[in-house]
Amino acid sequence: MHALLQDLRQSARQLARKPVFTLTAVLTLAIGMGVNTVAFSAVNGVLFKGSAASGVDGVGRIATSPVDDQERYASLPEFERFAAALKGSADLAAEGRSTIAWQHDGVSDTAWVLFVSSDYFTMVRPKLRAGLLRVNPRGAEPPVVLIGERFWRNKLRSPSLAGLTLRLNNVDVSVAGVMAEAFTGPAGIYSPDIWLPLEDLPAFSASPLLQRRDTRWLFVMARPHAGTNAATMQGHLDTAVMEMRREWPDTHKGHPASYFPLGVLDGERGGIATAAAIGMGIIGLVLLLACFNVTNLLLALAVERERDMGIRSALGARPARLMRLVVVEGLVIATLSGVVALMLAWWTQALLGTFAIPIEQPQHLDLAPDRNVVLFVAALIVIAGALPGVWPALSAARANLLQVLGSQGANAVAARPAPLRRWLVGAQVAGSTMFLAVAGLFVQSYANVLDVDPGFDRAHLALAQVEPSQHGFDRAQSEQYVRSLGDRVRALPGVAHTALAQRVPFFTGYDTLVAVWPDNQSCTGDACPKWPAYPVSAGYFAAMGIALAEGREFNDGAAGEMIVNGEFARAQWPDGRALGRVVRVGTAGSPMTVVGVTRMTRTRGLDRERPAFFVPLAAEHYDSAVTIIARTSGDPAHALRPIAEAASALHADVPLLTLKTMEQQLAVQMWPFRTLSWIFTICGALALVLSTVGLTGIVIHSVSRRVREFGVRMSMGATPRDLLREVLHSSVRMLVPGLAAGLFLAAGAARLAQSMFVGVNVLNPVTYVMVALLQATIILLACVAPALRASRVDPLIALRSE
Repeated sequence: MHALLQDLRQSARQLARKPVFTLTAVLTLAIGMGVNTVAFSAVNGVLFKGSAASGVDGVGRIATSPVDDQERYASLPEFERFAAALKGSADLAAEGRSTIAWQHDGVSDTAWVLFVSSDYFTMVRPKLRAGLLRVNPRGAEPPVVLIGERFWRNKLRSPSLAGLTLRLNNVDVSVAGVMAEAFTGPAGIYSPDIWLPLEDLPAFSASPLLQRRDTRWLFVMARPHAGTNAATMQGHLDTAVMEMRREWPDTHKGHPASYFPLGVLDGERGGIATAAAIGMGIIGLVLLLACFNVTNLLLALAVERERDMGIRSALGARPARLMRLVVVEGLVIATLSGVVALMLAWWTQALLGTFAIPIEQPQHLDLAPDRNVVLFVAALIVIAGALPGVWPALSAARANLLQVLGSQGANAVAARPAPLRRWLVGAQVAGSTMFLAVAGLFVQSYANVLDVDPGFDRAHLALAQVEPSQHGFDRAQSEQYVRSLGDRVRALPGVAHTALAQRVPFFTGYDTLVAVWPDNQSCTGDACPKWPAYPVSAGYFAAMGIALAEGREFNDGAAGEMIVNGEFARAQWPDGRALGRVVRVGTAGSPMTVVGVTRMTRTRGLDRERPAFFVPLAAEHYDSAVTIIARTSGDPAHALRPIAEAASALHADVPLLTLKTMEQQLAVQMWPFRTLSWIFTICGALALVLSTVGLTGIVIHSVSRRVREFGVRMSMGATPRDLLREVLHSSVRMLVPGLAAGLFLAAGAARLAQSMFVGVNVLNPVTYVMVALLQATIILLACVAPALRASRVDPLIALRSE
């Protein structure tokens, strides 16, 4: 310990003697560590903070097999069957997301809720801000619920819980406690306003859809009893699945369930974790480039200290002692950089919030640095402190005493950059070039997405989504309400067309995939091809501005008809001739005739048209949410408030689920492109700074080491232009290999990720040439100053000083 403290004091004194070197090294490493710390703060807020990782040990998840592209959730009848099958062997709990009407001050707002079963809080242990951890169903008293901290602070503004009640779907409830805002539950980053008892679904007039056996919306957890192992659990589940398959063949054929331990990356976090790992790997390259830069600086410092190290070695210092001294200096630099990185993570919380996914569901992203971030920075300090110092430490331990203590000393050594330092600079240039080239492609892709033609009038559409079935309306009442609201919206000034749809293009959620096959063929079981189906009303295509290539729209009360897009027609019939064809649809194989074919229309992805078909909106579709589409003659944002007022006037207790323009709806689709373009642009800019500093630093050091050489050459007739050309030529020799390698890496990476770019030729040479010119111009301009210094060397002064 004494030796370590001595090394720390010696390193601090050594770094204090060279403030410019120390500041450069600290800021360089702080760039790499800072961007990684900021990125990890976002990952930490999404994946780890507030999750149920601190729940009861031994809790696992019961997951059903995916239905089409859906999550592995379960329906309410399935949850009840699983609980009955595992009775005596395990305790079960479930959570499910929904919405409810919150009546207050004469108006109704949509509240985002989480229905939880009775055993939920025995398996998940969140922190409370106030009150008691209780959610009880209706008994002799009103139901007892929990509210979220954000809802309490921003909506209720109530200083006390004593006697606090809410009115939800015209049901009075008592508030027992306030949940900490950081808690989001094991299923994902959803941060509800209110926690309600799952047993009270009927009491709250929740949609009958939530009680159907094919509506899979519950995240199910299980806690085995003592002596019950995973194999026993799975056996009971298999028995329950077989019984459901026998009793409900229409919804449960080929639909198994499995039990596995619950982790923090289940549910939504699993998919996010994969993207986060890729993102952290990309951003980690910036830290690697910063480490290369600091290695170069330490190598330059080692050259200047060769005589000092030689004297230490001559006085008996062992090679391990010299190596440790250099490594400790690297750790001191990394520690100072780590402090700067933590400060940067704290200051950029608001900036990171702008990268949140633009969806209606409330999300909680706590981006403040916590213990996880501090531990991450500590790990970076060890890596970034030790890695750059390894080679300089080895160089210090291998110093040639006779050479460094001779008459020329260090002046005779390393007048020109060593091969390792050239390689490090080349790696920095290659990394920054790759980042800039890929960033350029993503920026082009994002610009194309902003201007992409989705096949409908995106600039003049207002969307109002409502779900009357969630507020106690039966199917007939829901249909009457939606149609009445549609009529009121149609009468608003500036509204040219209206229509109804169960789902509009680019909705958030999962497609409903329906089996479709030719009329003259048979289809059984899972062999049936399935395609996305969109129930829409008459006038839908006119309201959306979707052109028909042939055929007509639906008529009111149409049945047995369908309209397909061009991709569906080509996928179903190789000749593309779909009009008038008859197909079988659904498990019952109902015959439907194609009465229209749309021109290009994109429904789910902005990159290309995907097969889809449209069917008439029927009575059963009013069991779920329905969207009223209003096509306006002007800015659709101006129609949002009148639409909301029309809904409130029609029925004050039924709030709109969402109300936005189509451009706002498309923001979710654009989010990945915007985020990736920003990430690569930021990383590219930082990498360019690092490579510029790295190459400029090595040129400055080389010029300072070659002052005597330049003096001799000028005394022998060399001109300042010769020396200027020599320095710039050496800079170009270090720059060009890095540029070539970076462009090659960028082209390879872009080719592998070609599907992520929209409307971009990833091998377009113009992009790569522009990036190379930008990189070369900036770096060479930075090298001009040391080159001019070399050209102005006074031979007499240089020879006298040496």
